[in-house]
Amino acid sequence: MMKPVDYDVLIVGAGFAGAEAAYALAKKGLRVGLVTTSLDTAFLPFTPVFSPFPPGSLLAEVGQDGLKGWELHSRAKYRLECQPQIHLLQLSVTRLLLEGQRVVGIESWEGPRKTAPRVVLAVGSFLCPQLFIGDVVEEAGRLSEVAYPDLFQHLQSLGFAFSPAEATVAEQGGTPGYRVVYQVFAQGEWNPRTFRLGRLEGLYGVGLCVLGQGTYAQMAMEGMRLAQVLTDTAPP
Repeated sequence: MMKPVDYDVLIVGAGFAGAEAAYALAKKGLRVGLVTTSLDTAFLPFTPVFSPFPPGSLLAEVGQDGLKGWELHSRAKYRLECQPQIHLLQLSVTRLLLEGQRVVGIESWEGPRKTAPRVVLAVGSFLCPQLFIGDVVEEAGRLSEVAYPDLFQHLQSLGFAFSPAEATVAEQGGTPGYRVVYQVFAQGEWNPRTFRLGRLEGLYGVGLCVLGQGTYAQMAMEGMRLAQVLTDTAPP
């Protein structure tokens, strides 16, 4: 007899790729747990976002040229919260729950465990990041946003290899510019067709943590493409 699970899919990270995947999966009827370290920064862009936006995307529903980041965030968060198939959770994911070589959920620093037959890592630039702003160095994936140090160490202990990537954010609107160096899954760890992180069954990756670089529109499209792959295939 199969054990009951909390969700059909768990997504760790509520940036553009993770939120788009959750939104598309929910509209297809799947129960989605969308986990982020900060609900206040879900779907919040580093820099201005401009059209064209991917047709059918959450970004297309809420975006418009010239819209400031916090307003885009509030519109998107409202849509995500109003989608009955999505459960937004603010948790700091520290480890994957495993049964042998199969991922069955996540553990969190706060305590709760959540389960699903498929887990997606959409953690962007938050794996072992270093943020440089003037002479200051922070362990942050972007300005004042915490990283996933325990999750990164856990993934390393499971044998996953990583390589460095870098992003630069220009000064804007009174916010100083900065540079972030972060880790992404190394070539060969991730299958771009299936989104599988192949060392473990039931584990997928999407967005910057596997691609390294990309625009907001590209991240949105990748999230939508992942949703299509997951609905076209039965749980492993």
